[in-house]
Amino acid sequence: MPMMRWDFATEMYLIVQLQTRDASEKLAVSFAVAKSAILSIYEAKLEKAIERNSHIPEHMASAGELHMTRKQVNVEIGRLFLLNNAINLETNLLDVPEDFWEDDRFEPEYKQSMKYLDVDNRIAIIDKRLAVLKDLHSILMDAANNIHASVLEWIIIILIVVEILIEVFRAYRDEM
Repeated sequence: MPMMRWDFATEMYLIVQLQTRDASEKLAVSFAVAKSAILSIYEAKLEKAIERNSHIPEHMASAGELHMTRKQVNVEIGRLFLLNNAINLETNLLDVPEDFWEDDRFEPEYKQSMKYLDVDNRIAIIDKRLAVLKDLHSILMDAANNIHASVLEWIIIILIVVEILIEVFRAYRDEM
């Protein structure tokens, strides 16, 4: 089994001591490190999404109103969907590499490296954070739709009032 060490203070290096010189063992550990690196990119993107959206609940709580248009809400929902799609569908973060289908001698090393790098837990945390952001945007979309529905209701009321006024004017004109 490979022995790994990480300096949490500097977060700058990873020392891996392998048991053999076999390229397959190096490849097994490399797969895990690569997945961890890709996951770090997605974690940074998610952190930016959280920063972009952190003010929304605070503003809603203090002002009691939605300050985003439906288009802005839709754009942010699209961004989150793209990130979720990239993490869960487009990458192979959740899959065991195909190389182990034919030669699984070093699959335990791969799994140990994945466990050491905490990839599965990090993916679960990302999924939970995405779910919270999706819930927020679902609420925002409902609020935006309610505002739009309210505007449409007022337009209909105004049109009905205008039609009544026109009919009253016609009735008054016909009596004269």
